[in-house]
Amino acid sequence: MITKRDPIVLERRFISKGALIIKQGEEGNCAFLIQSGKVSIYTQKENDDRKIILAEIGTGSIFGEMALLFDGPRTASAKALEDCNLIILTRQVFNNKMEKSDPTVRALLKMLTERIINANNTVINKKSDINDLTDTTRIIYDNILQGLPRAQQRTFDNAVLPKLDAFLNAIQDFKERFEK
Repeated sequence: MITKRDPIVLERRFISKGALIIKQGEEGNCAFLIQSGKVSIYTQKENDDRKIILAEIGTGSIFGEMALLFDGPRTASAKALEDCNLIILTRQVFNNKMEKSDPTVRALLKMLTERIINANNTVINKKSDINDLTDTTRIIYDNILQGLPRAQQRTFDNAVLPKLDAFLNAIQDFKERFEK
């Protein structure tokens, strides 16, 4: 039992570039904080060689955090893109910290985590098509444009929009040529 005076010593682990850190489908009971290095987070459907990259993360990022809240298989794999130094956060240490937090915060954290899992599963299992690519591209462009200060919006629009339109026209040409 950990008391207030006992220091919590977190395990550290060195992972070589190219090494698999966690594997989708395996049971998990810890998360990893990247002290140095870079990690690719990806998922694969069963019987499919195609990897879907969810994120590439680096120093200061945490992955495998779902295992701190839920029993069950890992929803993604993680592979070291560079040599990494990781700090391991076990479920026991996490639970000790959570016991000291407000019950509302605990409930909110669990709900948000469930939403993230559901959103990831929706994206992974969706059969995307060319229309999704063009729609998503436009949404991202519009969101970036609206997030810029007014003084930069026109410059961004003039620099990016012609190239974006050319890209979307190339996709449309491809679609018309091959989707008959």
